[in-house]
Amino acid sequence: MPTVPGMDISAAGAPAPHPARTAPAPGPAADRAGTPAGGSGTPADGSGTGADRSGTAVDRPAAARSASAPLDAAGVGDPLPERATRPALSFEVIPPRTAAAHRALPALIETIGGYRPDYVAITSSPTSGWSQGTADFVSALAADPRLRPLAHLTCTGAPRPLLEAWIDHFVAAGVRGFLAIRGDLPPGARAPQPGHLRHADELVSLIRTAEAQQAARFCAGRLAVGVAAYPGGHPESPDRDFDIDVLLAKQRTGADFALTQLFFDPRDYADLVRRARLAGVTLPIIPGIFPLTSPRRLERMGRLAGLRPPPQLARALAAAPTPAAQRDIGLAATAALARAVLAAGAPGLHLYTFNDAEVTGELLDRLDLAPAAPAAALRPI
Repeated sequence: MPTVPGMDISAAGAPAPHPARTAPAPGPAADRAGTPAGGSGTPADGSGTGADRSGTAVDRPAAARSASAPLDAAGVGDPLPERATRPALSFEVIPPRTAAAHRALPALIETIGGYRPDYVAITSSPTSGWSQGTADFVSALAADPRLRPLAHLTCTGAPRPLLEAWIDHFVAAGVRGFLAIRGDLPPGARAPQPGHLRHADELVSLIRTAEAQQAARFCAGRLAVGVAAYPGGHPESPDRDFDIDVLLAKQRTGADFALTQLFFDPRDYADLVRRARLAGVTLPIIPGIFPLTSPRRLERMGRLAGLRPPPQLARALAAAPTPAAQRDIGLAATAALARAVLAAGAPGLHLYTFNDAEVTGELLDRLDLAPAAPAAALRPI
């Protein structure tokens, strides 16, 4: 596997090939210190010999338990389960637009479902019928209990009354999370059309209003609302400080977390987080990772994000003799970027799948992220 060109990452380099993806075999549980759950040599029920205030040894009876506690209550004397160490993991998928894309859907769902992601974000765009296309895909994903759909909503997708109706429609379908973004403007436009919300913070506020109006549906919980962040700067922003002000406004109106758009340098992500924290932004900022598997994708994604692709990576992809070699170089660079942001303290990864199950699985292999083991059955009480 070739080395990674053009990515400004100290740990850049091609990882060794990984074996086929398999779920790890479950092992015996242990507590965090590796000692029995009762503590350092003390009986778990508190019985044993102690001393009264005069120093005379006395026999202490076993500590009484609640009369409502079952004798074989789970956890009594058992070792503590190990804490999960996997970073947060989510995927972005696109509603299928062609017959071929529909045929590839089962493989995609099976691949991402095997990792039991924290959520799956479903995009919205004119080519997929805006929110109707998102709603149709929500139904397909919601049929798999391993997947938690998070629906995209865009200011440019519909006027305010229709957005309110779509929020209700998604909630009724079981959606409990939204990604609120302005969306791309029509060609030549400088602002959304009349009657549309102008900025994402207005959309966040609209979602929170809808939530408050039907709070009884959420079992005392709430809707999760994500927003976009821009490590390389938003193409329309005058400077990066303005991007931080916008992110802070989204937080103030009720955003819970942020997903980043494309970036090529892990230092841009780290700098975004540092400046956001100094400004008072406390919400998690999760890096979005784009598999860069061809010169065409690299150029297109850079153009859409308003960023110049790394020249060395662009040259290496262009010089690769075959599509397979291009993919190898691109995935090695993508994996190096993901490892670098995790090492910098990123709370997780949001992977843009482009609905390609094979590329998504190979990237996760390179990151040593294995499919989740089957959930252990709970003991009856």
